[in-house]
Amino acid sequence: MGLKEKEDLLNKKLKEIKAKDIMTRENIVTAKEDDHLAQVADYMIRNRISGMPVVNDEGRVSGVITATDLFLLMDMLKSGKIVENTHSSPYNPTVKFAMTYIVMKIDPDTGLDEIADIMKLRNIHTLPVYEGETMVGIVGRRDVLKHFYAALKSTDSA
Repeated sequence: MGLKEKEDLLNKKLKEIKAKDIMTRENIVTAKEDDHLAQVADYMIRNRISGMPVVNDEGRVSGVITATDLFLLMDMLKSGKIVENTHSSPYNPTVKFAMTYIVMKIDPDTGLDEIADIMKLRNIHTLPVYEGETMVGIVGRRDVLKHFYAALKSTDSA
């Protein structure tokens, strides 16, 4: 099989692999808006995840907190540029302070090729998967890497 045929085969496989095939469906970890960031960072480190949806008091997803958000906050904490407010301590603010409010959502039939593009182009770690208004799963960067390179490996051996 030639290079062009392998490229076409890989692209076909990446379109066929859907979010519903690779998403985490059960025990989806979420943070609450009023959780303290040190607690969330500790959880992310211990469980080797790079982000999680944030839920509000009604249990609806209101944002996402990621390792990137935590890294950006590190400089603010070191420089003392965080102002204390009524919701949190200036040295251990809540998730609401640092989370990303615009949540990019995908549906269960979104292809791996599109998921990878969204993550790469928008620097997104975590994509909630929605059916209508209900979150039914989550896709993280590790899921994408695992399935992308498995598809690449199977294409290479074809």
